[in-house]
Amino acid sequence: MAIRVLIVEDESWASESLLEMLTELWNDDYTAVVKSTVRDVISWLGKNETDLIFMDIHLGDGLSFDIFNHIKIQTPVIFTTAFDEYALEAFRNRGYAYLLKPFELPELKEALSKVESLLPREELVPQYKNRFLVRYGIRLKSVPVEDIAYFMADDKLLYGFSVQGDRFIVDDTLSKLAPRLDPAFFFQINRKFIIHIQSIAEMVKMSRNRIKLQLHPQVLDNPEIIVSEEKSNDFQLWLDK
Repeated sequence: MAIRVLIVEDESWASESLLEMLTELWNDDYTAVVKSTVRDVISWLGKNETDLIFMDIHLGDGLSFDIFNHIKIQTPVIFTTAFDEYALEAFRNRGYAYLLKPFELPELKEALSKVESLLPREELVPQYKNRFLVRYGIRLKSVPVEDIAYFMADDKLLYGFSVQGDRFIVDDTLSKLAPRLDPAFFFQINRKFIIHIQSIAEMVKMSRNRIKLQLHPQVLDNPEIIVSEEKSNDFQLWLDK
């Protein structure tokens, strides 16, 4: 059964942005209904059930807190608002998290972690990338994720490198891509690289707990690939799983 989501939001850009992020996290394993007024939400909840509510506070016909005066809500609520002065009242009204708009995927993931035990467990299996549609000049090619050795951020662009040494541009950022890759095989070693475990050719221990890597295929423009000090312990645990 898909996770049933109610989005209470009167700004279309905000609801569309939230839907895009939920799709990134859950693929198509959820259904969503969007309501924009206090009256519509009260009417809808009187006839329907939902697993999770995202609730803006300022709506066209009042504050969303008014909803709780008319109907008993047992569903966990994540409040989304551009104002920070309502946090205390939000947590008094089934609020499990409080997101300040505009928010991004990492913040949404953190909020969802607070309610995941209350959601249908079978729907929480993460959906990782299986392939990338990339362009080589005028040619398009679908590259399976297992054929990618590493990703490198360089000069505001993100590049993927295949195990054959081919380079292609990825229309994404390192921080947004990282949670969409299977952590059994990929690890973000610093602010510039996400590597596949099979791309590691050599590792050398350095000072301050850092680790120097040699990757295959070789990174010609970056002779020193260093696992950052703050990532080093997690990196070693990842290698030892």
